[in-house]
Amino acid sequence: MSRDLGILITMFNDEMTKRGTIIMKRSNILSALAFVLASNILPASAADIVLGGSAPMSGAQAEFGQSQIDGAQLYFDQLNEKGGINGNKVVFRPLDDRADPRQGTLVAQQFCDDAAVIGVIGHMNSGVTMPALDIYSECGMPQVVPATNPQLMRMGFKTVVRPVANDFVQGALPAKYAATKLGLKNAVLVHDKTVFGQGIAGVFKDNFVKGGGKIAGTYGVNPEDVDFSALIANIKLESPDVVYMGAGMPQLALFLKQMREQGLKAQFIGPDIGFTVDLITQASPAFAEGALFTFQLPPYDSSPELKDFTARHQKHFGRAPGPYASLGYVNAQVMAAAIEKAQTTDREGVLTQLRNVKVDTLLGPVSFDENGENTSAPMYLYVVKNGKFELVKE
Repeated sequence: MSRDLGILITMFNDEMTKRGTIIMKRSNILSALAFVLASNILPASAADIVLGGSAPMSGAQAEFGQSQIDGAQLYFDQLNEKGGINGNKVVFRPLDDRADPRQGTLVAQQFCDDAAVIGVIGHMNSGVTMPALDIYSECGMPQVVPATNPQLMRMGFKTVVRPVANDFVQGALPAKYAATKLGLKNAVLVHDKTVFGQGIAGVFKDNFVKGGGKIAGTYGVNPEDVDFSALIANIKLESPDVVYMGAGMPQLALFLKQMREQGLKAQFIGPDIGFTVDLITQASPAFAEGALFTFQLPPYDSSPELKDFTARHQKHFGRAPGPYASLGYVNAQVMAAAIEKAQTTDREGVLTQLRNVKVDTLLGPVSFDENGENTSAPMYLYVVKNGKFELVKE
């Protein structure tokens, strides 16, 4: 009786072990699938061309970052509809760097560690791009960057190109306009102590002084500061006729609003990060009136090609293109041109062609010098007028 019972118990345990193994296998499969879906990364086939992209897709600069990602995605989707690159589909994998240098290096390492990724478009912020450059260079990753600090292309890295104008152009244009066209002579500089903010304020300073102006003072604020009342009180003592602020959002809007509230009527000038309707809304249309901002891209209604791009973007995403969508599209065009010319569809093959590409893009012809800079990148100046940005026509 006990022997039969022992046999039954043994058989039962064996069956439960088999079922447990099956359950564990199913659980592992489901867990892996959940991870893939949660990571928003679907597996690519061996023939697919996998490209990474990174920008701030959340936080205060998400409007700019997401619009760049959207522009690149639109180009690759349209390219795939026509058969991809040399018959291979492009898989675009964007990751959020949150405009955080630490997160940017993690993203860079993740792309480098993924052998399927043969190129990256990003990062948007100079302070995020700078520490990531070494990581991409170490793994031989071709990189198209929209970040604008001039030093990025003078650090000796051969893996990177920049289709957009750098801050030498962005800082010089408004400085020359303020000194020569507006006749302003006494400037105060404010920056947020970041690579971008401090760098572009310095470029404005150099060009404003060359134009005959003087710098009454330079002030640094922390990137998280929101109350500038004490600083503005000190600036008023300098009696400036122009204030240039190298910073991001929402600081640009908050500073502009507070300086107007405190009666400081000096001409306000800011960089590209301020080129957003959020600035006008947050500062208020009345306080934003007359403020000047540089931006690397022309208005979306300024050419038939951009009008067509706007219509295609609206159809594809169900919304109008954001501020950097056309730049994202151009970045994608540059990367695709290098891949198309490459003898082998891998990092090394693409890298051999990256600085040799000459391509007619949505925004005009793009080619690169020995440092990876676009040889003909334009810059535009906008003024806030009646609650909207209007192109300044010199």
